[in-house]
Amino acid sequence: MLRYFNNFIKKIKNLTIKNYSTNEDPLFIPEENYTSSVLSNKLDSNVTLIKTYLGHSVDLKVRSFLIPTVPSIGASVVFLDTMVEDQLLESSVIAPLTTGLSLHSEDERASLSIHIDSLIEKALSNSLVNSYENVTDVIDQILLGQGILLIDNYSKGISIKINRGPLRDFAEPKTEKVIKGPQQGFVEDIDVNVSMIRKKIKSSNLVVNQCKIGKESRSELRVIYLNNIADSSIVEELFQRLDRINIDGLINSSSIEECLTDSPSNLFQTTFCTERPDRTASLLLEGRIALLFDGSPIVIIVPSIISDFFISTEDYYQNPYFATFSRFIGYIGAFMLTFFPSIYIAITTFHQEVLPTRLALTIAGARSGVPFPAFLEALLMEIAFESLRQAGTRLPTHVGQAVSIVGALIIGQAAVEAGLVSSAVVIVVAITAIFSFTIPYTNFSLSLRLTRFFMMALAATLGIYGIMTGAFMLALNLISLRSFGVPFMVPFAPLSLQDLKDWFVRFPQWSITKRSSHIVKGNNSRKSRNMKPNPPN
Repeated sequence: MLRYFNNFIKKIKNLTIKNYSTNEDPLFIPEENYTSSVLSNKLDSNVTLIKTYLGHSVDLKVRSFLIPTVPSIGASVVFLDTMVEDQLLESSVIAPLTTGLSLHSEDERASLSIHIDSLIEKALSNSLVNSYENVTDVIDQILLGQGILLIDNYSKGISIKINRGPLRDFAEPKTEKVIKGPQQGFVEDIDVNVSMIRKKIKSSNLVVNQCKIGKESRSELRVIYLNNIADSSIVEELFQRLDRINIDGLINSSSIEECLTDSPSNLFQTTFCTERPDRTASLLLEGRIALLFDGSPIVIIVPSIISDFFISTEDYYQNPYFATFSRFIGYIGAFMLTFFPSIYIAITTFHQEVLPTRLALTIAGARSGVPFPAFLEALLMEIAFESLRQAGTRLPTHVGQAVSIVGALIIGQAAVEAGLVSSAVVIVVAITAIFSFTIPYTNFSLSLRLTRFFMMALAATLGIYGIMTGAFMLALNLISLRSFGVPFMVPFAPLSLQDLKDWFVRFPQWSITKRSSHIVKGNNSRKSRNMKPNPPN
């Protein structure tokens, strides 16, 4: 027994004690996939070399043309079309190098074909023009949204500022609002959404693939992941499921969710949705895969786990202690939403002896004139509140808030005064409703709201034993769920002490050095050693 206890203590220490004796610069992350090679003077070779790093993404474009010197010279502009302004590309690069040079005399064009530096200086008026010889610098400039001009018989890449301006056509997130943090959300334009993600993750390992869904609609779908982090087997499984979708058309991202989920008939959803670029980027860095649907501001994330629905984006903009407290409130809210009405029904119907005498007398006095049993009383109030919530959702914002609040007050007060329900059940329903709003994401909350009625029926039939039976069935259901082979209940079942540091409580970022081994099979290290801040002497 002592040996097991010592092993447990060692595991706890490994969660918090790290080796910070190395002299690594914590801000330096080596680009292991880049080589130290330089560009050659062959245009085709340079284009091929860039494609070896970025060619796996469909938004990498190569615009080839001839510069009308004497003799003419081949040239290409390499860029990411989701980050580049097409009109700026045409006016700042293509037109000056083609139409503009054709106006010069033949002798001048013959001289410019020999002196490429003079050609660039004369033709390109863009003030932010720089030349690079190293492939690493060229790739970095492309990922920043710049265009790279490659010219035949010239061993440098010319970086030209043709990227989009500040994105002001984004939407403010409706369901994931934060007080401290960026107020930026996805929009219906899929290219703008891809650009938002690329601005968050400037890596050559970011893969953007394109799919067409629907025989008639031909809806565009982008699949985004980091190929050095995401599990290749999950990526392969995702594309196999997408290939199996054989339907006339899909008009929204929710339809794709139903086709991709592991358990389509289960009440709980095993895919996660978000409308925030920062949340999407953080999940991509954990090894997840993002699916962007053209015409929808909602991004689907797979695989997903239960903790995703309790982690708010604002947790990472707040103090770790307050973020942990907020998560605990969310978990308590999930428990109260599921079990609180059924506990009330079980106690008032079968187990009055568990209550203190004064509380039992108070509840009995409040229910003395009610003609309905506790189950029917609670069921009617829950249905009434759900109806008011639905009415508030369907109506315009200001009118909907007034209907939901005023309607609940008036109906509850009138029902109590008429003797149809007791004041105790109104309090129970109100507390349950308040706790339902503590869960950050409504998809999981909706499933628990339906589960609550099943628990109420069991409590009315078997009392506390019915609640225990329902809780056992609910736990078995959640433990059996998988999301692309990943256990849905990670990090609780199977238990992972390492994953609890970020998915249950909120540890400081410098202490989280590993990705989840349940999601990422290879590159588990976050390379965040030596990031613990040292106080000044």
